[in-house]
Amino acid sequence: MKTFFRLLYSIILFGAGILHFIREKSFRRIVPKVLPLRKTIVLITGAFEIIFSLLLWMKKGQAVTSKLLAGFMIAVFPANIYMAVKKIAFKPGGSISPWLLWLRLPLQIPLVIGALTLGKKNNK
Repeated sequence: MKTFFRLLYSIILFGAGILHFIREKSFRRIVPKVLPLRKTIVLITGAFEIIFSLLLWMKKGQAVTSKLLAGFMIAVFPANIYMAVKKIAFKPGGSISPWLLWLRLPLQIPLVIGALTLGKKNNK
């Protein structure tokens, strides 16, 4: 079961990371405008997501990887809040129910817990 979750998490991270490069302008919209180098932030976070998706498959250092990944998920959470507060749709020019934007915020909790769980050693 842990392998399934590792695969799922890895696919989500890899896909999101690639999208940071393909749809950089869309992701830049959810980086608060008060921050400098918004394009760079998007590209760096995309690179981190790709790196984490690969590191999840390395046997060595899983405890460290899982903690770093959990920290990363917490670090990007303010962008999700910004997206909800500013009512930013996923697609530029599109619209989305503000309820959906707010309801997706709690989804970050299982991502953090999942990251930490993947780093735990099996008791078998």
